[in-house]
Amino acid sequence: MARYSATVVSTAALANDTAFAWLMGSASAGGKLRRVVIGCRNTTAATAVTDFQCKVGLNRVTADGVTITAVTANKLDARHPTAGMRVASAWATPPTQGAVATDFFSIPFNAKSGVDLPEEFMEEYWVDRLVTDGFAFVNRSGALPSNHVLDLTWEWEE
Repeated sequence: MARYSATVVSTAALANDTAFAWLMGSASAGGKLRRVVIGCRNTTAATAVTDFQCKVGLNRVTADGVTITAVTANKLDARHPTAGMRVASAWATPPTQGAVATDFFSIPFNAKSGVDLPEEFMEEYWVDRLVTDGFAFVNRSGALPSNHVLDLTWEWEE
């Protein structure tokens, strides 16, 4: 199977319960999540990150959004075809997501550290070959402090 990666940076001072990255199926491609790497940083040069507890929820969306802001899907092997799944950093109308109680996975971490979740258990999370199926990565930390963003990189397999 072909493997891909993508990176998304949230907006600064992202509001609580706001999705900032999506991995979505298409009519021709679905796949499974393999790895998630996430951290927080201050966008102001030479300014330390505020010490606070972060949490990013993975939430399965139930409807497609409208007007995607696409993110480049990078091939981990240059011989693989172009990724068929869609990756987004924004939508004019985002896909429908559930409340925090419906997150199928939560990633808690300290803003001054970060987290790297390998494939051993992430590979259980599948996206079907449907435009209405996918994952939203949602800020569940409360509103981020001014000039703070979440950096997210993930890998998937199609």
